Amino acid sequence: MKNLNRQKSMELGELYRELRIARGLKLKDVVRDNLSLSQLSRFENGQTMLSADRMLLAISGIHMTFAEFGYALNNYKETPYFAVGKKIMELYGKQDVEGLKGLLEEYKDYERSEIYNHLNLLIIKDCIYSLESSYTIDQEEINLLTKYLYDIEEWTEYELYLFGNTLTLLSTEDLLFLGKAFVERDKFYSSIPSHDNAAKLALLNIISVLLERKQTYYVSYFMDVLEKLLTQQDMYFIAILNFFKLVIKCTEGEEQANQELEDFLSALELIGNPALVETLKAKQKQLLSAQG
Repeated sequence: MKNLNRQKSMELGELYRELRIARGLKLKDVVRDNLSLSQLSRFENGQTMLSADRMLLAISGIHMTFAEFGYALNNYKETPYFAVGKKIMELYGKQDVEGLKGLLEEYKDYERSEIYNHLNLLIIKDCIYSLESSYTIDQEEINLLTKYLYDIEEWTEYELYLFGNTLTLLSTEDLLFLGKAFVERDKFYSSIPSHDNAAKLALLNIISVLLERKQTYYVSYFMDVLEKLLTQQDMYFIAILNFFKLVIKCTEGEEQANQELEDFLSALELIGNPALVETLKAKQKQLLSAQG
């Protein structure tokens, strides 16, 4: 165990030294209260590990975020579960059911923790189910998901990712409770850009699922929450939110609503996003048929 810790220390220390030198900083430039030059030097040489609080000080001392340092430590690759998430979304976008089933088999024992294995596989299973209605998911697995989401009081990016991609498996009652709880809990991490994006995607998915289930009464609450998070840079989220608003107007029978929706989709196509337009047209058909 001691040798393993020494090896890890060397890896972290070597990376830290490379990053510090690349940024034109000397050890004395990083030194601050509770972080001495000797501590930093021993860490870079693989002689000792830094405690968590000193590690954070050292990273901020070279003007990096902890997430950026972790990304560099992972050879500038995404974390494994987000990399898998991209594969899932690519296969789902292509409606490749067999590909998703292959991914399910490939990742069935990916995690050491049994619970995380089950939870990660549920994301793939949910995608398969949405494309193949005869596909079944055991209620025990859904109960595991629900219990996990209820038990974790402080959601991180992983819980947002899990929640946002398994919403269709939750009962409406659980979806509403967890959705409102997530809105309250999310304030702790909202300043982190990747977490902020995950939260906005989760809110869009909540709105979509509630519209499919004809729960329009609750939709306005989540729309209001999402609108307060949006900035001028969030054109993707703004576009989809406006799409949902127009769909609601159509279901309420407002005059000119159908024409407004057609004009909106045409405008999106003109600015060069045909893939998004096709996705929204499919969602339009699904939502309007559900409301009908």
